[in-house]
Amino acid sequence: QLMTDDCLFENTDPAPDGTAYAGKEVVTQFWQDFFRESPQAHIEIEEAFGLGNQRCVMRWKYTWADGHVRGVDIFKVRDGLICEKLSYVKG
Repeated sequence: QLMTDDCLFENTDPAPDGTAYAGKEVVTQFWQDFFRESPQAHIEIEEAFGLGNQRCVMRWKYTWADGHVRGVDIFKVRDGLICEKLSYVKG
């Protein structure tokens, strides 16, 4: 509900550039599949802050059954909705 119909999500996998998913339905399906296939997944938000009224940054820690990775998401907001989410991980 918080995404634009034309939103873009750039995943971290596969390295180095990840995969781009475009459109609200496609991005929603990605996340539904992701959490269904990874029931032990947990994303902890470590910090989030805004840059003006169109960008925000979120540092996170993604934990699964036997490990974790840290990363950052850069969001672009349009009309109060997320229209872009670019994800990066520490390598």
